[in-house]
This record gives sequence, C-alpha cells and structure tokens, in this order.
Amino acid sequence: MDNRKYEAFIKVSETGSITKAADIMGYTQSGLTQMIQALESELGLTLLTRNNRGVALTNPGRRLLPLFREEQRAEERIRQECASITGSHSGRLTVGCLASVSESWMPAVLEKMAESYPDIRFSMMELEYPSIRNMLSEGRLDLGICEISDEDDFKSIPLLQDEILALVPSGHLLADKGATTIQELAEYPFISYSIGESSLNSPGWPEMMLKQAHLNIAYSCKNNLTVLKMIRHNLGVTVASSLILSNYDTDAAVLHFDPPIFRTIGILCRPDEKLLPSARAFIDCLQAHIQEKHPDTFL
Repeated sequence: MDNRKYEAFIKVSETGSITKAADIMGYTQSGLTQMIQALESELGLTLLTRNNRGVALTNPGRRLLPLFREEQRAEERIRQECASITGSHSGRLTVGCLASVSESWMPAVLEKMAESYPDIRFSMMELEYPSIRNMLSEGRLDLGICEISDEDDFKSIPLLQDEILALVPSGHLLADKGATTIQELAEYPFISYSIGESSLNSPGWPEMMLKQAHLNIAYSCKNNLTVLKMIRHNLGVTVASSLILSNYDTDAAVLHFDPPIFRTIGILCRPDEKLLPSARAFIDCLQAHIQEKHPDTFL
C-alpha cells in the first residue's frame, strides 16, 4: 500500500505551499512536485494551480480532496487493524481539543499514552469549537474534544458535566452574593472570549452558552489568562467553566448561576466511521484519567 502521492496532495492543500508540505513530509521541493505531477498524470486532471501566495486547489482538486482523505483513513485503518490482530498498537491519531481540555487533561493523558502505546504517533491540535467541527467533517481530525449536545451531527461520547460560573472582581457589588443570574450579570461591562482569527468584539464562547442574555460586551480576548487579569483590574465581569478555572489561580469572586448552568464536554467522531484501534486506546486512557480527577462530574 503506497498512498504517498495522496498524502502529498493533502498536505499541500492544507499548507497552501509545496515548500512547506515538503518540509513537513521530509521531501525536497522538486521531489514533492514530481509526486503531485505523477498523481495528476494518472488521473488526467489538474489538481493544483500556482498563485502569488503559493498554490491553490482547482475545482477537480476540491472535489477529490475528501476522497483522498477517505482513502488515507482507510489505509490507516488497515494498518492499525493488522497491528491489533498481532497484539500490538501502532499508527497515527490526530485529536483536536479546546484549550481548557489541553491544559487540564492532555499532558497526563499523553504521558500515559506514550508509556502504554509507544508506537502510536499522536498529534494534538488546540482549536476552538467551530474549527474542531469543521476539521472533523473534512477528515483532518480523527477525534474532537469539545462541548457536545443532542443536536450534533456527529457521534458523541460524553465525558464531563462542566458547570458554568460567573466571575467578578473581588470588590464588585456582586462579589459576596454567592449566586447570580444571567440578567444580573448582563448589567455590567462584560469581557468575552472571542472565536476566530482575531480578538474582535464579536460573538464568542459565553454568548454561545448564554443565548438568552444580551451581554454588555466591553472587551473581547482570545486567552483565558488575559480575561482573568482584566477581571483583576476591575475592567468587567465574565463567565468561565469549572474546567477552565481548574487551570488557573484567580482572586476573582466566583459565583454560581441561579438556576445552575452546565455544558457537557465530550468526544466527537464521524458517525459513519468505526473508531481506529488507536482512537479506542486513547479514549480508554482519557476516560480513566477524567474518572480519577473528576469522579463527581464524570459521565
């Protein structure tokens, strides 16, 4: 089985550059170019065109890219199943996860994976919720770890019930209340967690969770630590989950919502695919870690 030409085309499409793709795959630029040209010759189609920024997919290239990814995943499945039959675990696994997940769980889980399954090549990508869903749909991720809901088009495995909490400066009028409402919080300048390429005042994670609220967004940041520092400097109020707060020390006042608000963190996978052996091994390891660290909220 040799799908290096497929892999080369996929990597060029993801990077937008033959030079970058060649560096990642360990080929010379001319060698990778020859592989792409050989693939185009076999298919009788032009898959890539050059432009000022690098290369771009042609219409045939865009149509065939998902099929190449399916072919690559199928071959990876064969390799991993063969290894499993012989009693070993090997292969590749790419997981996309939220920053709160990567901070809280992944270092310990990856350490355990490296000890137990040294032949599995694991890639982790720290991503925002929309990117996880998009890249999973495109076949660029094997698994995604993020918020899940009953409305998801993906197959999901619940992991944790994560409470959403309000954060206000220690000297704030709400600081000593112990609990608050969304409407009460919305009366004060709000610091949002932005989603996208820049920290613009655009709808972010809190607005997605608190859909019924009209928040008074004063600032929008992309980093959890930045948000907590802005709270410390009395620049507004915000929300955070228990999982996020477990990664930081903060002197902010933490309030429960009345009624309580929760999100479910879980694993997303494509509904039409059987899990790879490497994915099953990773999920077992992840679930064991969460059950140990969060026994009261593990699902």
